[in-house]
Amino acid sequence: MATTMTLLEMRTQVRQRADIVNSQFFTDSELNGYINQSLFELYDLLVESYGENYFVAPPFIINTDGINQFFNLPTNFFKELGVDLLINGLQESAVTIKPFNFSDRNRYSIPNFQTFYGVSNLRYRLNGNQIWFTPLPASGQTIKLWFIPSMPTLSLDTDTFDGFSGWTEYVIIDAAIKCKIKEESDGSLLVLAKDKIIKRIESASKNRNAASPPTVSDTAFQDLNWGNVNGSGAPT
Repeated sequence: MATTMTLLEMRTQVRQRADIVNSQFFTDSELNGYINQSLFELYDLLVESYGENYFVAPPFIINTDGINQFFNLPTNFFKELGVDLLINGLQESAVTIKPFNFSDRNRYSIPNFQTFYGVSNLRYRLNGNQIWFTPLPASGQTIKLWFIPSMPTLSLDTDTFDGFSGWTEYVIIDAAIKCKIKEESDGSLLVLAKDKIIKRIESASKNRNAASPPTVSDTAFQDLNWGNVNGSGAPT
């Protein structure tokens, strides 16, 4: 069951955990900053290995115009999960587009095409805040980008974060440690508690689907994609 907490609830618990309930030494704004930094740490901890299991944004749609190779990424983009080319614009005919290395940027230089059977020579690469396709995509193609969104900053007391399995405890402990550092007081017990919950998160969050753990990706299967290394032949 999800354990969603508001910013106000987390701030209240940070004050309790750091024993600063009635202290004027820390403003609410300062504690909000600590909490958000700790949320970013927790988010990165989950995304690093298990992001696709917990944080996935609705797919971002790119429509090609036959002129541009570079398209802006979503404003909340953090990490890419996969890119699909919709053959004839149909979701049921989607095929996976593969990335290319920068050194291979001119390898797939023949005109872009797609076939009814899903064969395409289109490749992509993340390039700053844009996604780069090669060769130049033909106009009228629909591309779907699956991605992990960036962690939004909580600013209102009613803003919430889903701790999934009580993992907001990490945020509360880490923010309390930041308070102890500012006070120049002993936070060793909180550090031990943080180490303990990190181990718990790493152990419990590895596989959200306990019945069917993930398998190694099949990198040999071409799925009817354009697979010749010189960019001008059939799948290998």
